[in-house]
Amino acid sequence: MTVERVGGLTGQVSVVASYETADLPGPEAARVRAAVEELAAARERGAAGEVGADLPGYRVSVGGKGDAALRVFEVRGDPSADLGGPLDVLLGPDG
Repeated sequence: MTVERVGGLTGQVSVVASYETADLPGPEAARVRAAVEELAAARERGAAGEVGADLPGYRVSVGGKGDAALRVFEVRGDPSADLGGPLDVLLGPDG
């Protein structure tokens, strides 16, 4: 899984988190999987994120190895505004 910071005023892309859930202890891996499913559910609901060219954005890429299909989620806004939310969890396995 890779989490990249994208966009904002500079338009730069940088990796801010990268890890394999298989390498995490069970409870942490479960939190990460739940956060990814929360992002997927929000996309299914058509939930719109914050809007604004200067807002930070994050691209979460999951899977893409072996039989796992690559899933990519784009999230806009400040992750600290939703402490414990899916992006906050994915930015660091320790939350």
